[in-house]
Amino acid sequence: MAAGQEVFRDCETCPEMLRLPVGSYVMGAGADEPDVLAGPPESEWTVITLPRAFAVSRHEVTRAEFARFMRETGHEIAPGCQIWDGSLSRYADDGRRDWRTPGVPANPLEEHPVTCVAWADAQAYVAWLSRSTRQRYRLPSEAEWEYAARAGSVASRPWGSLAADGCGQANTYDLTAQASYALGWTAAACRDGYADVAPVGQLAPNGFGLTDMIGNVWEWTEDCSTGSRVGRPNGPEAWTWLGGCEERVIRGGGWLSPPSRSRSGHYASAPAGLRADYLGFRVARDIETGRSSR
Repeated sequence: MAAGQEVFRDCETCPEMLRLPVGSYVMGAGADEPDVLAGPPESEWTVITLPRAFAVSRHEVTRAEFARFMRETGHEIAPGCQIWDGSLSRYADDGRRDWRTPGVPANPLEEHPVTCVAWADAQAYVAWLSRSTRQRYRLPSEAEWEYAARAGSVASRPWGSLAADGCGQANTYDLTAQASYALGWTAAACRDGYADVAPVGQLAPNGFGLTDMIGNVWEWTEDCSTGSRVGRPNGPEAWTWLGGCEERVIRGGGWLSPPSRSRSGHYASAPAGLRADYLGFRVARDIETGRSSR
């Protein structure tokens, strides 16, 4: 973690937050990615400037943190989640599954990231957190997310160019996962020790002190999906459409993601209503200039 960075919680059971500094970076596929056939929007490099400090949760939101929200609000989530079906060797919808009983891992702990949550469920969680703490919590924008994931790196991954060097920092589709899940695509040539979803914070953090920015589970962001970045804002704000959108940007890859998708600049999207056992979220929080985070 960089010297002088501030870690805080707004309540005893709130996500642990890390204050990130102001800065700028180039959004998109890195110059060290000749093996990646990155089309728009990844190939449309965009200089992003973040003029204000903000905070991001150190870890993906956990099942314990989400359970407290569910107990206190009575928020309803209908059963049904897209899970890995080993008998079919593919993902399939399962009407019996929900965030309490995801497909992976087989025996989830409180410290595992919450999954099987749609974009609206994540929005309900940050709205409740904002009311509870009187602070402005939200989903990170795509621009903020990539800034946080890169943590000052200009390489394709926070640790460098090679996926095989990242098993100490990222839980992706590697040799450990390949031994249990024959998914038919390339695995990173290393072992992270987890066949599927891991409890949060088990692997080393990136240069900002954030864990699982690459891998473990995909993460919702605030932005609408787009086929091109032409015309997008050059600041930290989310790019959204008037009236909303049917698909939202997801970032980071997950435990089942091959090296081509386990990159800081990799762009993907999903229907906003999707609930899947590989998809969760982390939170961001505004910080007022000149005032303490607390």
